[in-house]
Amino acid sequence: MPLITLVLEQYVQWRLGFMAALGLTLLTIGVKAENPTCASIGGVLLVAPAMTAGS
Repeated sequence: MPLITLVLEQYVQWRLGFMAALGLTLLTIGVKAENPTCASIGGVLLVAPAMTAGS
């Protein structure tokens, strides 16, 4: 499982940049720790670069 997570994070960072990779990490940590604040911040950081990349 850690290998899949590492590959996914590297792909996201390659496609969308560092902020999206950071968002994915925070989202994963927030979900596992059941911390809605961390998960929300991670979600926003993950979606924001994806929206600007399409423009």
